[in-house]
Amino acid sequence: MINVIIVLAVVAVVLLAVQRYLRTLRRGGCGCGCSGGDAGSHVARPQVADTNEAHYPYAADLTVEGMHCEHCLATVEAALDDIGGVWARASLPDRVRVLSKDPIDPAALAAAVESAGYRVTQG
Repeated sequence: MINVIIVLAVVAVVLLAVQRYLRTLRRGGCGCGCSGGDAGSHVARPQVADTNEAHYPYAADLTVEGMHCEHCLATVEAALDDIGGVWARASLPDRVRVLSKDPIDPAALAAAVESAGYRVTQG
């Protein structure tokens, strides 16, 4: 009898979570904690001190799964910009351009993106 109660409780929790997630998607949000896609809301994108592209001789284009809003873009850019000598610019739906002053380590880029909660699918 106790097993039936536990199973029913787990099923109820899963159903509530799925219902909440679907409601978030219907409102235009992506589930990342953003404001639901409000056009009036502004997300501060990371700023890099050196924005002269000539200072970045190495470049890589990544495809990142899961970016759906400005908040997602800012999160991925910030994670990549934390790598020394890197300047990242993300755009929807899934593109990230990474410029670097040093040779690019694809594993380091993927690790930074994954630490932000996203996944590199191609790069």
